[in-house]
Amino acid sequence: MLLHLIRSQKMDIFNIPIAMLTAQYLEMVEAQKIDDLNIAGDYLVMASTLMQLKSRMLLPRPEVDDEGNEVDPREALVAQLIAYEQFRLLAEEINALPRLDRDIFIRRVFPEVDLIERPLPAADLNALLTAFSKVLSRVGGEVRHKVMMEPISVREKMCSITQFLKRGSASLDELLGESRTRESLVATVLAILELWRQQIVLVLQEQCYASVRIMLKETLT
Repeated sequence: MLLHLIRSQKMDIFNIPIAMLTAQYLEMVEAQKIDDLNIAGDYLVMASTLMQLKSRMLLPRPEVDDEGNEVDPREALVAQLIAYEQFRLLAEEINALPRLDRDIFIRRVFPEVDLIERPLPAADLNALLTAFSKVLSRVGGEVRHKVMMEPISVREKMCSITQFLKRGSASLDELLGESRTRESLVATVLAILELWRQQIVLVLQEQCYASVRIMLKETLT
């Protein structure tokens, strides 16, 4: 979806206007009626990445590498988009080849097996999308001073959230309230999304507009 947005707006992929792209991407995410958990997670991860890039580009001092050269925060995103486009074109070429069970069929005999469906616990995906979009919209803004930027690990955030939830369920606001900086807030959002995608946590909402709560899935077993 991000690459489609860049194309439709005729943006230069090597000089992406992050602020405008982020705003338009968030609008598209909010407008989507997404029912697939994995797709929604991918959209929100990319939205979080864009917000993090936007914050880094607003810093008064440019980032530099170990050799003292200026680093464009957009380089990693550009490389990712170019790689995605290459894989997409390769996938189209592979898809055009004859495929078993699509273009070629063979006769098979399989023993009948009783299948038992085990549906996953229902989660209010739209509620989580709305909650995260509100949080992400607060990440932006003008940055006037750079005090001290400590590296924040999403993996460490996942561990701390898991330990926190072992004491019981927590509201989304409680988990995000532990973040003191923009970088920490984005890392917390990414950690919650990853825990949800790995089905380690559940997202609950008792009724419409009620507080979204997070709990460990293992507490139900």
